[in-house]
Amino acid sequence: MTTIAVRRPPLETYLFCGFSLVAVVVFLTPAVAPPLQAQVVVLGVLAAVLGLPHGALDPLIARRLGLWKGPAGFAVFNLGYLGAVVAVVLLWLLNPIASLVVFLAVSAVHFGADWNGDRPIWLRITAGVGLLSLPSLGHRVEVAGLYETLAPGGGEAISTVQFWIAPVALIGMLVGAVLAFRRRRPNESVELVLAALLAVVAPPLVFFAIYFCALHSVRHLRSGFRAESRGRLTALIVVLYTAVPILAAVAVLLVSLSAGPVVAVDDRLLQIVFIGLAGLTVPHMILVGLESRRGARAMVDA
Repeated sequence: MTTIAVRRPPLETYLFCGFSLVAVVVFLTPAVAPPLQAQVVVLGVLAAVLGLPHGALDPLIARRLGLWKGPAGFAVFNLGYLGAVVAVVLLWLLNPIASLVVFLAVSAVHFGADWNGDRPIWLRITAGVGLLSLPSLGHRVEVAGLYETLAPGGGEAISTVQFWIAPVALIGMLVGAVLAFRRRRPNESVELVLAALLAVVAPPLVFFAIYFCALHSVRHLRSGFRAESRGRLTALIVVLYTAVPILAAVAVLLVSLSAGPVVAVDDRLLQIVFIGLAGLTVPHMILVGLESRRGARAMVDA
């Protein structure tokens, strides 16, 4: 009989659970939610400082995959990566409703991979769909308003669809929590249950900030540093590839505001954060998927 060892909870479990429990307690009381503008500003800062660094490891993932070697290959990779980001942003500007739907679907696949990595893909996708849909159960109006800012004319319909599929996704998340517990991964069980509770109770942007910055980004950063032997070089690349998108986002914000107060500052910042994340998520997810597939093949071959 095979014995499955219980894994020690990683750092991100403690961070996510700590922040989630505080937020749940706060927002279960008759406390007034922070103003939307404050939530957007805090999310923008946290996503830039704590969320972007895990994507900054993409050049190293590409190197491990053999996608570039030497300075010339590195330059070509960066041009291709930048081209993918620009293409996603342009497509969003041309068709924001379809782009938001695709972004939510891509994010569901990507975020769901944080749990039950060795289980069937449908289970991971269900967890990702639950993460993105459950906020509509407790904050349907707020979610619709955020979506309208990102995709005018389609926010209400998208939030309505999420509202109706959220209960099914919640069941899938709970099934995933049970299976993770049976695989001796109680930390994943606790994370899934707390993520579901936080998504329903906390304001949508507060929920996303806690999940994205305290769990998702930290988990990928840990994995990325563990895969690289040269710690200083890895840290340098993380800093560099975090700073560049931040500077670009600040430049876009300043240019858009100088053009005139056509859009409120918080709405513009929200658009920059999420449309920028969409642009970065697509090439990031492709690289992470390729690396996961290579790892799976290696396990099969072994």
